[in-house]
Amino acid sequence: MKFETEISEKSSPKEYCDWEEVEALTRIVAEKIRRSNKKYDVILAITNGGVIPARLMARELDVNYIQLIPVRDKKLYKEEMPLLLKEKKYLIIDEIYDTGDIFYKVYEAVRVFDCDFAFLMSRYELNNKRTYIGKVLNHNKWIVFPWE
Repeated sequence: MKFETEISEKSSPKEYCDWEEVEALTRIVAEKIRRSNKKYDVILAITNGGVIPARLMARELDVNYIQLIPVRDKKLYKEEMPLLLKEKKYLIIDEIYDTGDIFYKVYEAVRVFDCDFAFLMSRYELNNKRTYIGKVLNHNKWIVFPWE
C-alpha cells in the first residue's frame, strides 16, 4: 500500500520515541514473528533507520547475520545491494512505514526472494501476512528516534 501523506521534519509537529519504546516495539514485533513460527536466515536492514532495529531484532530472534539495503536520500542503490540467495529466508527491517515509497522500492528489488518485512511503527494498518508492525500511529507527527 502506498500513501501520499507527506510528513516533514521541518513543518510537522514532532513526537519523540525513546530507547525504552524502541525496545518494547522490538519485543512486540519479535513476538508476532515467533507466533507465526517463521525463522529467518538473514536480517536485512534498510539504511539508515533500520540499522539499529535490525540489530535489536537479530538479538530477539537469535539471527546471526545482518546485511544492509542501501537507501540514501530516499533512493535505493541497487548496485550496492547484498547478494541474495533463493534458498535463504530474509526479514527486512526499517524503523517506520511512512508513505510506502521506500517499501515499494525495496520490495521491487527483492520480490523474487523469500522476504518478509518488519517495522517498529507504521502510519497505516497494513493487512499483509508478510509484514509485521509494532505500533500503528494515529497521528501525522514527525517521529524522532533516539539515534537521530
